[in-house]
Amino acid sequence: MTIITAVIACGLLSVLYAIWATRSVLASDQGNQRMQEISAAIREGAQAYLARQYTTIAVVGTVVLLLAWWLLSITSAIGFLIGAVLSGA
Repeated sequence: MTIITAVIACGLLSVLYAIWATRSVLASDQGNQRMQEISAAIREGAQAYLARQYTTIAVVGTVVLLLAWWLLSITSAIGFLIGAVLSGA
């Protein structure tokens, strides 16, 4: 078994485990009414936090994009933009 085969096998096992864990969590009981209320509050807070984070990152990313364009080249700026967008997806 080569190292490439081992790496691919580990990757496939990781994906299979992720699928199994996702299905297991989604199939479990959602709990009583109070637990669902707490879950909704946590979800709302997490979404507000992420919205604020993405806004801040967008501002900083725009500044870095403009600096890359000005100091390096348009090609470097476009490369940065593509990498930044895909890493946030």
